[in-house]
Amino acid sequence: MAVAVAFALLAACGFASGNVLVRVGTQKVPAPTAALLTVFSGVVVVGGLALALNLNDIMSLSTEAMGWILVLGIMGYPMARLFIITAISMVGATRAVPMAGLQPVIAFTLGVILLGERPDLLVIVGTPIIVVGLFLVVMPRGNRGPSDGSANVRHFGYVLAVAAAATFASRDVISRHVASDLIDPLVSAGLALTVGGVILGVILSRQVATTVGSLPRNYLLLCALAGVFQGLAVASLFQALSRAPVTVVSPIYATQPLITLILAHIFLRRLETIDILLAVGTMVSVVGVVFVVLGATG
Repeated sequence: MAVAVAFALLAACGFASGNVLVRVGTQKVPAPTAALLTVFSGVVVVGGLALALNLNDIMSLSTEAMGWILVLGIMGYPMARLFIITAISMVGATRAVPMAGLQPVIAFTLGVILLGERPDLLVIVGTPIIVVGLFLVVMPRGNRGPSDGSANVRHFGYVLAVAAAATFASRDVISRHVASDLIDPLVSAGLALTVGGVILGVILSRQVATTVGSLPRNYLLLCALAGVFQGLAVASLFQALSRAPVTVVSPIYATQPLITLILAHIFLRRLETIDILLAVGTMVSVVGVVFVVLGATG
């Protein structure tokens, strides 16, 4: 179980590192180009490792396994990301992100109901503590002005944000089944990334092709490096889910927004500031993570 906790923490750190690099890269690179480039570089690294280390497993995939991989690829990339991006455009990031922060609670519930998981009492206590800390970290600060789309708030945006949380949570539950019962976790991560990359490529390739040639190479490289971190984070997440219940893994790796803000404050001081809510939220989330880790490994 300790190994699973370590992989979950690595996944959170990998996603967070990728987020910071994407934040820098998208100063000069449009979001569609950055999205496609990050997925592509993740596919190259994780898919390449899967091919090199587990070719026999790939060649012997069952029909059931291939079906679940297709579902994971669709849910993890075009579907969930479309939900959250649309939600942010409708109600603003400071409203959509906290709603999407319900992911670990939904994953926890699905793990208990669908997988029959019976989490330790400390895990049950720690999960809502983590969520409360995340809400404190990302909740609105004062008057953010019109950038959050206050004149165009639509209730449907909140529904989409919750739908994104539910989609990511469902992906975690399915990944637990696939990575622990059907396929090697590295293979499942590599193939799921590949499916998502192909779908995104079909959707975005024409739009990206018209702009990529004129973009600064150093910013493109930052986006590609972000994809490496995020691809390895997906692989770490699948490794964690193959070893531990969703009710343990999801709350731990869901701390990635918190880690993102800390890393951004350290490396991007011009873009991030630490305030009292961020400090308190960080401490609360750390307490929750400690509870979950103790419950999982105790």
